[in-house]
Amino acid sequence: MPRKTVAIRGLDTELYHEVFSMAKKDGKRVAEVVNYALQAFLNGDYDSNGSENGGNGNSSKFVLRNNGDISLSKRDIVSLRKEVGAFQIETSGHLFFENDLDKETLASIDKIVVHDGTMEVPKGLFPQFLIKSEIYGKIEKY
Repeated sequence: MPRKTVAIRGLDTELYHEVFSMAKKDGKRVAEVVNYALQAFLNGDYDSNGSENGGNGNSSKFVLRNNGDISLSKRDIVSLRKEVGAFQIETSGHLFFENDLDKETLASIDKIVVHDGTMEVPKGLFPQFLIKSEIYGKIEKY
């Protein structure tokens, strides 16, 4: 198939640059990532609002996005869970988890993606954070 330039009006340029950066780290081209997303959409893996549903009708999880500096305590995570249920975290900034966390509280977080930021975690929970996380940036234990 010959290469053809496709312009997409209204594309979020920050989102594009984030995808570009992640694709580059994974050794992929943005075109591959976009083609995969478009195919997933055509296969019904997304609803008409563009949110992921895995094809089973479940609504998507809340995603806490951090591009700055955030510190989360046990109380913060428990409060968030009461408001939104189990949730995910994506960070390109600095994410600090306070030392009062325990495994039960950590279970409220389905997934953590550290794009190109830093996440600091208590050393006693380091293995649990590794299991829950996709690290493209840096993880430090204290």
